Amino acid sequence: MRRMPGILLSAMLATAALSAATLTTGVASAATGAHRSASTATLTAGVVPTAWSIVPSPTFTSGEQLAGVSCPTSSFCVAVGSTDASPHQTLIQQWNGTAWVTIASPNTSSSEINELAGISCVTSSFCVAVGHAMAAGHSNNLVEQWNGVAWTITPSPNAASTLGNQLTAVSCPSTTFCTAVGHTVDNPAVATAIVWNGLNWALGAPANPTATSGNTLAGVACRSTSWCVAVGATNPVAGLQALVEQWNGTAWTVVASPPPTSSQTSSLSGVACPSTSQCAAVGFTSDGSTSLSLVEQWNGTAWSAATLPTVAGTVSSSLSSVSCTGPSSCTAVGTYELPALNHLTASLTWNGSTWAFLAPKNPAVNGGVNNDADLAGVSCVGGQACIGVGFASPGAGTTRHGLVESAPVTRPGYRMVASDGGIFTFGGASFNGSAGSLTLNKPVVGMAATPDGAGYWLVASDGGIFTYGDAAFHGSTGGIHLNMPIVGMAPTPDGAGYWLVASDGGIFSFGDATFHGSTGAMVLNKPIVGMAATPDGHGYWLVASDGGIFSFGDATFHGSTGAIRLNKPVVGMAATPSGRGYWLDASDGGIFSFGDATFHGSTGAIVLNKPMVGMTA
Repeated sequence: MRRMPGILLSAMLATAALSAATLTTGVASAATGAHRSASTATLTAGVVPTAWSIVPSPTFTSGEQLAGVSCPTSSFCVAVGSTDASPHQTLIQQWNGTAWVTIASPNTSSSEINELAGISCVTSSFCVAVGHAMAAGHSNNLVEQWNGVAWTITPSPNAASTLGNQLTAVSCPSTTFCTAVGHTVDNPAVATAIVWNGLNWALGAPANPTATSGNTLAGVACRSTSWCVAVGATNPVAGLQALVEQWNGTAWTVVASPPPTSSQTSSLSGVACPSTSQCAAVGFTSDGSTSLSLVEQWNGTAWSAATLPTVAGTVSSSLSSVSCTGPSSCTAVGTYELPALNHLTASLTWNGSTWAFLAPKNPAVNGGVNNDADLAGVSCVGGQACIGVGFASPGAGTTRHGLVESAPVTRPGYRMVASDGGIFTFGGASFNGSAGSLTLNKPVVGMAATPDGAGYWLVASDGGIFTYGDAAFHGSTGGIHLNMPIVGMAPTPDGAGYWLVASDGGIFSFGDATFHGSTGAMVLNKPIVGMAATPDGHGYWLVASDGGIFSFGDATFHGSTGAIRLNKPVVGMAATPSGRGYWLDASDGGIFSFGDATFHGSTGAIVLNKPMVGMTA
């Protein structure tokens, strides 16, 4: 905890000695509870990007290309790739919320090829990038790690000591678990995987269904230490076929995916899984002369091929990467070709019901008309933006230049909830159902939206959870005896979990929400009235009715009203998208802004019929 006016010094000292193991009911992570109610409302479309624009970056005018990107928050992204110099060297660029800058990246040798192909960032202080580095005539796996200050090469094993080894993708659901996939560069190729346990990397053992004709893995998505999906291709005698494998915590197994027709081949290059029951994998199919984009979707039981839009005159197309902020909001990127042109950047969006084409920008490079461009990686931050990276060049065979594009995602409205669970929608906010017609055991005290805006949770004072749209139930305190009533909730960034907070500051965590601390054992000057999570989900703030702020995990203290005499008590808070600031809301609608939170107005001077009870950004 870091902080803060509004609490007792003795309470601060007591907190330092707290641990999750010693906390009692109302404080520790809860794993039980009943689902109070579930909505049967029809799932409405999620919010997806509507336009791409080119973002200035250091590689846009130099010979370099980007292959992958990861954005844990809207103010921190990392893109990786390689220079076009001879030999190729690693390339890492970072978005700091204002500009893209090149970050020093290590290489095993300045006289040998070093390339990065994939990246996964858990927080702004923990990222893993993977690729390969040449040595003694063959390639070795290359793993680099970011600690918030610098990149370093981390020792990693190779599946073959004398043959080529390449890593193409990595997924890190936490700082203590990552899975990277790739293949050996021999004939036939062998699918490979390595696993990070927080201390070191060890060889995994993915399935190789056709040992005599080759297997490769190109994409991976992990939800936990016991659930990952990897995709690629297997090369049976009949022709290249998409390969999907799933990790259950013990072993990798091949999962059936839609087979190509007798005249087609298929391959998958990227995968995203917003939950264990929702995944999207992308790649291409080919009939031997024409390649077309391919999307396969997982519904928790089986994979099926999606129906995709076509662009008039398309000669060929393929998809390289996909990012999903929820089951109703996915963005895929790649390339397509028109007659008399080379490849142009391509993008498809999923809104929960259909895939639609969204044309990215195809820039002119070095004053020439661009006719060769590709987006190789994409990463989306829920409710904020999607970032696509790749390359562009004036023409086939000419120098490639790194390309960064951004597609903002906006929620054009907001929702309010009453204590009876009635929902009021404004602007473009969707109505997905309400508890207004239900007989409630306890009044509703808060709500939270899913990352893609296509659903929401309501929470009652007994911790009963009501789910609507694409909001998933992860647990509740509905069947638990509470020391103090629940007063609010906050979802994790991916919507696969949430925290509930009681008026004594006790925290209950469900799904992938991690317990970072609480005020459950403190003597508070005033009760807790709300909470907000940091953008990466690795911390949260609690706010008391006097505006005292309690910060846990990676949440940073930016100020409080704990030492200010208030006209009315604080009733809630909301964090800025960057996590570098927050607003506090009083019952008269007075707003207090801290950090990078900007004051936009308040109802502090307006006579209200009823008091304010909360806010959302």
